[in-house]
Amino acid sequence: MKASALGAGALLLGVAAPFAGSPYRTPQHLDVDGLVGQIERGDDHVTALELAGWIRDRKPGLRIIDVRTPEEFAAYSIPTAENIPLDRLARTAFREDETIVLYSEGGAHAGQAWVLLTALGHENIRFIAGGLADWHYDVMAPTLAANASAQDRQAFEKASELSRYFGGEPALGPAQEPRDAETATRLRTPIRRRGC
Repeated sequence: MKASALGAGALLLGVAAPFAGSPYRTPQHLDVDGLVGQIERGDDHVTALELAGWIRDRKPGLRIIDVRTPEEFAAYSIPTAENIPLDRLARTAFREDETIVLYSEGGAHAGQAWVLLTALGHENIRFIAGGLADWHYDVMAPTLAANASAQDRQAFEKASELSRYFGGEPALGPAQEPRDAETATRLRTPIRRRGC
């Protein structure tokens, strides 16, 4: 009797399944203006240093997602991250109370993943704009110019504390002589290889 009841239940569920819809979120309406606003305000990304602080402080609900391949993830990843490649991301369940931080090698794929998850209706999603390059330069190997300003030195001290927490090696670099404001800004921000 029990087997026939289970069989009838399974048959009923099988017949109803096509009418139940997809178990995955699908976009109802894409608010392009809302997306643009988030991007303009910088609500779409988090810096590597901010993320390092969240990890160290054990931010409640923080979930860090590496969207690279399993092989890339196995070679190197940010502490506490989990690997969910792009091809599986749309089918992954996220809780509403989670802060999701995405990253990739250089940031492009993480930015695309942010758009995807946001279009699917997920909220509180961020990505590291420069990806692992930002993590490396800003957290694991921050460098301060020998002739840095007092403000730069103060920021470097905070970065150095986080760097040491993660086993990084902060260092002093050579003196820099900027020729103009644009060059000064570029010298404070090392040129990084950008990619996916």
